[in-house]
Amino acid sequence: MASKIKFLTDLSKNLKGFFVFNLAKIKKVQKNIKQENLDKKLVSNLNKKKIPGWKQIKQLGHVLTPQENIIIKALLGIIAICLLSFIYISYFNFTTVPKNGGELTEGLIGIPVYINPVLAQGSSDADQDLSSLLFSGLLKYDNNLNITPDLAEKYEISEDQKTYTFYLKDNLKWHDGEKLTASDIVFTIQSIQDPSFKSPLKRSFDGVKVEKIDDSTIKFTLLEPYAAFLNILTVGILPQHLWYDIPADTATLAIYNQKPIGNGPYKFKSLIKEKRGAIKQYILIKNKDYHGKEPFINKLVFKFYPDYENAISALINKEIQSLSFLPKEYLTHFQNKRDFNISNITLSQYTAIFFNQKNNELLKNEEIRQALTYAIDKNKIVEEVLQKQGLVIDGPILPGFLGYNDEITKYEYAPEKSLEILADEGWKLDGEYLKKDDEELKITLTTVDQTEKITTANLMKEFWNSIGVNVELQIVSKDNIQKDIINPRNYQALLYGEIIGYDPDLYPFWHSSQREAPGVNLAIYANRKIDTLLEDARLTNNTKIRNEKYKEFQNILIKDLPAIFLYTPSYTYPVNKKIKGIDLQRIANPSDRFVDIENWYIKTKKKIFN
Repeated sequence: MASKIKFLTDLSKNLKGFFVFNLAKIKKVQKNIKQENLDKKLVSNLNKKKIPGWKQIKQLGHVLTPQENIIIKALLGIIAICLLSFIYISYFNFTTVPKNGGELTEGLIGIPVYINPVLAQGSSDADQDLSSLLFSGLLKYDNNLNITPDLAEKYEISEDQKTYTFYLKDNLKWHDGEKLTASDIVFTIQSIQDPSFKSPLKRSFDGVKVEKIDDSTIKFTLLEPYAAFLNILTVGILPQHLWYDIPADTATLAIYNQKPIGNGPYKFKSLIKEKRGAIKQYILIKNKDYHGKEPFINKLVFKFYPDYENAISALINKEIQSLSFLPKEYLTHFQNKRDFNISNITLSQYTAIFFNQKNNELLKNEEIRQALTYAIDKNKIVEEVLQKQGLVIDGPILPGFLGYNDEITKYEYAPEKSLEILADEGWKLDGEYLKKDDEELKITLTTVDQTEKITTANLMKEFWNSIGVNVELQIVSKDNIQKDIINPRNYQALLYGEIIGYDPDLYPFWHSSQREAPGVNLAIYANRKIDTLLEDARLTNNTKIRNEKYKEFQNILIKDLPAIFLYTPSYTYPVNKKIKGIDLQRIANPSDRFVDIENWYIKTKKKIFN
């Protein structure tokens, strides 16, 4: 028992000593920690910066061991290599690509009336612009004016070139979600052919039979071959389910002319009207069910202006990002504006002087027409009127189009030759102008009230006055030129522009059957050989044969000189540099500037380049 008590007593002493020893040790550690914290606080107060300074970093080499120095240097080297590798990969393997989003606001001149592809042609440019975005046809043009399938998957042409069979793409939809079928195609063409519908396209489809084979197949039958038939099938298609119960004779009054349901890359969202009822703003949003490539730009806003002065002011003040067209006389406004790209696009249009020999007996004389032609400095017109934004031309077929011949006869500027020709014809200067047998050599030159045409007309007067020809100018308003001058052929010499379209089918412009309105043979020209060439050229799809016939046609036309061909203007399209992806070389109509709208973009993103 005594031994147990002794054992417990010794154990108690040992435990007490152990705790006393360790308690002292713990207090010592706590004291050291407290001192360390005080030291850190002192250092922190001495240097308020949390990040070591360059002087401190330089002292690392003295603090670290040699092995630690080697490790630090190796790590820094690895970091440098990784950083350089990242920069290299980013530069050579990442590219900027378009992405969805953004809004484009464009200014248009005038107001829309018929946003309807069947009625738009012959109406305002605004109608055609909007229709081209809202509606698709069986075929369409690419940005090089080549015909490509649109609603159609493919088509076939019979051996006799009188039957065209089209096969529609799968899952075509209208903007309201309804299915688009062959019935819509048939309905649209038959509406165009209905005189009560008053479509300006009616003549193009006269004699064409259209029939539905099944929901995705349509057949067209022509009375005779027509080489340009595919071109007219780019017309937009109307939805039968919305238009079928609207009487043809009241079609121009339908609400769908202002709030259309189409099938194009963009669809109608809303419009804003003024108190007078005129449309002030028109908003489109992209069609996510579009059968083609989905556009990048989410929204298109169109604002309408009464004239170019107001529209250009809005463009410069960035109320809009683009303007449908920039007249040449306003180009100087943008010389120092670095925010805009000014695209100069080849337009299939020419300006010429058309002679009406019936209204001026003097113009029946071929030598007088030659003298008038030699007196014109076409290069001066292009430089001064078009600000070099156009090309001099010598015939009705433009560069890049079927039948163009650079070797046709050219009447170069030679006023001395004009004087020689007129002198040989017996014309003598009597005062300021030429006379012969007491008759003065006098011509009335008529043109439209547009700055470009008026400036050109004044130059023409200057050229012809210089050889002794008395020239009287007649300027006619845009509203009256068609009904008062062109349709009744009420002019002696007409300075005017003609859009020749996508295919050089020159029949409407030069065949003798088109001498009266609504034909557009403005020179009232008749030549049996010309008629035969134009008839034969439109009856074949063989481009080699057509090319040869058009070249022969031009040679005869230039020799006869029923008109003087002056220039082809470029289409000037100003767009803010924020809008990218526009790649247009040539267009046939102003609305063609939207043929590649799906590729335009505003927003971008980075992508690894593959």
